[in-house]
Amino acid sequence: MYMLSVIIDWLEFTVLKCQLDTVMEILELKIEDFSPLSKGRFGYHHQLKWNDGNVFIMFTSINDRVDADAKINEKSGIHVMITGQGCRQFSTSHNLNELIIALSARDHVNFTRIDLAIDDYESHIINFTCIHDHALRGHFTSRWSKWDEVNSRQTSSNEYLGRTMYFGSQQSDLFCRIYDKTLERKANADEDIDTEWTRLELVYRKERASMLVKYLVDGELSLGSLLKGTLKQYLRFLTPSRDSNKARWPTAPWWEQLLEEVAPLKLTIKKEARTIEDMTSWVEQQISPTIAAIIKAHEGDLSWLRSILYSGAERLTQKHTDAIRQYQKGLTA
Repeated sequence: MYMLSVIIDWLEFTVLKCQLDTVMEILELKIEDFSPLSKGRFGYHHQLKWNDGNVFIMFTSINDRVDADAKINEKSGIHVMITGQGCRQFSTSHNLNELIIALSARDHVNFTRIDLAIDDYESHIINFTCIHDHALRGHFTSRWSKWDEVNSRQTSSNEYLGRTMYFGSQQSDLFCRIYDKTLERKANADEDIDTEWTRLELVYRKERASMLVKYLVDGELSLGSLLKGTLKQYLRFLTPSRDSNKARWPTAPWWEQLLEEVAPLKLTIKKEARTIEDMTSWVEQQISPTIAAIIKAHEGDLSWLRSILYSGAERLTQKHTDAIRQYQKGLTA
């Protein structure tokens, strides 16, 4: 049987209400093994990079220190990014699955991005050219509403340097990326490479990443089943038939072979009603600086704010009145 392996190829998470020593303990690394970079990222003022690989730690230090004595702004927390290469480097001495399980057991941890990748080193089942041909002909159905391709070529010869396909928006919380790994290897190698290598990746962000972690921690599904179950839910390549309804066309044999014996994986979480506490937290985090700036500009005059509040009171919806009722019920309980 032709075997394909699935790996974690990117991991990002934020730990709130903690200091650097806690994150180092979670990662099982030492702060002495990190070096400060010249600037932060993603709105954080400071950034550390692991000396042994691409593991980055971002934070805002209240006392402007970037060492063990740094005092972290606990509201913004500490953001950790382990890139694709970093995952492989980190995995030589650590277990990414165990890290995710340990993180999920803690409070105040938000998973912001997890990538799963599957490599077909011979393009036997996952074949870029075959997938591209099916996509161009429209021989597929998908819950994603769009697909894109990005190609790069050598100026002198017009030969391909890279070919990538995207199913779903790259700005969304879940999309699929498929690319010709052979071209990437050729660009970085001096000798000729004869083998065909296709890589398929799924990028899970925010809510989808959190739901993926729930399945992973549950332990009943392997990484391979999680990736294939997601694909089965979102994408199907087809063999054309005379049926006018494309949804009834049979699945392409090679796609059937890839996804056999897995069930579709649902990654949606039922939205809970927002509470007054949620609304208060959102105002504090998102617009309190804006309100403060306007008040300062008006030299403390709040008449503009009263006008906005009166207008807002007339636009309250059922979800707002439900939240008010639930909050007041808690005060009298």
